[in-house]
Amino acid sequence: MSSSSFPSARAVGRGAAWYRGDCHVHSLHSDGELSPEELVVRARAARLDFIATTEHNSAAAPGVWGHLAADDFLILLGEEVTTKTGHWLALGLDPGEVVDWNHQVRDGLVDKCLDQVHRAGGLCVAAHPHAPYPSGDFMFPFLGFDVVEVWNGLWTSDRPWNADNEAALAEWGRSLAADLRTGSWRPAMGNSDTHLEGQIGIPHTVVFAEELSTKSATFRNHS
Repeated sequence: MSSSSFPSARAVGRGAAWYRGDCHVHSLHSDGELSPEELVVRARAARLDFIATTEHNSAAAPGVWGHLAADDFLILLGEEVTTKTGHWLALGLDPGEVVDWNHQVRDGLVDKCLDQVHRAGGLCVAAHPHAPYPSGDFMFPFLGFDVVEVWNGLWTSDRPWNADNEAALAEWGRSLAADLRTGSWRPAMGNSDTHLEGQIGIPHTVVFAEELSTKSATFRNHS
């Protein structure tokens, strides 16, 4: 298998700097309409520094993304774990790694899946907590998740998939107030949840990182 089968976990980047990224992106390898090549062209045109591949319930295939990474463009490996009681993003997975999606809030298996991602050094993101479609309403407790996705892009198609961003943001705000009283807090992020043309990078997240790498993008305190 060639070195370009999967993207490098580190790009040259600009050293310590502010970086822009969209960590919720679907290609035609799940239910998106654009190819990986088209997504990367559009991401770079939007002046993004990184994206995350988050196909539904599957790992990024070898040979699909590796050749699209560059010295100034990082591609993180991830998965949208589409469970029966909410969706979440596993970001920073190892090549070929898959997180089991066949769990729900009442069976208590989500903690095992979260631990799997954390062992890989990745982040677990509660995705579009109030999406108005079957399984879109996030029913898991935020405890154990590192980040909450509070804003997603708007759809201009006939698919009724627009997330309820105002509700997600308000819920995160309430949890933030409670978390600060205990000396901890859970960050928020915005992602496009790209499926269609014209969506990538709207919105996206801006982070300060010491380098443009998967490790910097997904660092979390495990203490």
